[in-house]
Amino acid sequence: MFKIKLTIEYIGTEFCGWQSQKSGNSVQDAVERALGKYFGCDFVRVYAAGRTDTGVHAKGQVAHFVTDREINPYKLCLGVNLALPASVAVTNAEIVDGSFDARFSALSKTYCYRIYVSAVRSPLLDVNHTQIYKPLDVEAMQKASGLFAGEHDFAAFQNTGSNLKGTVRKINFFDVQQHGGSRIYFVVNGNAFLYNQVRNMCGLLAEVGKGKYSADDVKSALNGVKLKYKTLPAKGLTLEEVYY
Repeated sequence: MFKIKLTIEYIGTEFCGWQSQKSGNSVQDAVERALGKYFGCDFVRVYAAGRTDTGVHAKGQVAHFVTDREINPYKLCLGVNLALPASVAVTNAEIVDGSFDARFSALSKTYCYRIYVSAVRSPLLDVNHTQIYKPLDVEAMQKASGLFAGEHDFAAFQNTGSNLKGTVRKINFFDVQQHGGSRIYFVVNGNAFLYNQVRNMCGLLAEVGKGKYSADDVKSALNGVKLKYKTLPAKGLTLEEVYY
């Protein structure tokens, strides 16, 4: 038996998320069907590093599967991609040790939330950015973002609907980067995340950038105080990389 590690890139707009669901079209379904076509069966079960929600993108989602056939990783990528929709691609495949597990071997993940500031809409950026109409105070957001680093109880940043146990998570770093004059990237790395945690952290920082909240308010949220702000749209969020 051989264990194969896949790196997968996708635009999540048309999908109900990564995980297979009875009620919708998932990225997992698309990948499993494409692998099945490559190997001449209905589907091949794959196991991912983690879920991405409806509309969230990935540059470096990682998954693994097991096969009894020897494969050429390069040819596997080419063959599977022929059966995938244009919005999904296997960007790398490699044979790994049998102990590897895409989910349980992962040490951390990096996400990037992208914003562009403009009074008018940009169709090219709209694919994986969220539009904000008025300028943001980047320096204030940078100062506040540092408060997320470390181990905290993120209960106030979790939306209802999660089935995960416990709300304590560790953030290794949280950077706010300005690219050009109008694009702002929130880059966060952590060992694991609660349901909508990243989009909520970024949503609160955006309110800091607008002047509605301050760094002290972020401290209060980390102490369990629920503040009123919007969860940012899924389309701005991308799973950038999984680290092992």
